[in-house]
Amino acid sequence: MVNPIKQLPRIIKTARLEMRQLDVTRENAEMIFDVIKNENPSDFYFNPIGGDNIVPKSADEVLKFMQRESDWTADNGVALYLFQKDKFIGYRRLFFDNVTRTLQMATVWLVRSAWGNGFARESSDEIERIAFESMGANRITRQCSKDNLRSVNSIKSSGFHLDGIARQSGVYPDGKLYDNMMWSKLRSEYTTE
Repeated sequence: MVNPIKQLPRIIKTARLEMRQLDVTRENAEMIFDVIKNENPSDFYFNPIGGDNIVPKSADEVLKFMQRESDWTADNGVALYLFQKDKFIGYRRLFFDNVTRTLQMATVWLVRSAWGNGFARESSDEIERIAFESMGANRITRQCSKDNLRSVNSIKSSGFHLDGIARQSGVYPDGKLYDNMMWSKLRSEYTTE
């Protein structure tokens, strides 16, 4: 049975965004690096993207990140790169479990200049719509650090239920342990209003 996540369009459009599945190429890595190379590392504290570094120090590191994400999502996931007006602004990782019909919105991060514009929420809402209306999902899960108040508020305002907190289950780039909040929404709780 083909995992429905593998049937997602290569480009998903919302009112203001495009979520694209990018090929792992040097050209794409250089395009991403050109956008993120001057970012403040502390802006990526909750979602490190550059291997041992918080922000990649070269296009080669971005290429390694893209390959790692491609490998992680090969069987039951997808890596989506977010664009606004053809400019790269962030990244999402999704997984779909065929047995439980669960879509996991595993990761989302945005460049600092994209914060506070509702892009994470807009992309999440579209993914939620596709999951429940086209992929046959019964459940969507999300996670975030208890300290990441922007993510906590975004997930809460999207109508997700807090299932629990896994104490000291994650580690920040600086080695500090954090509590991970686990959220879910069921098909029966999904509304288009």
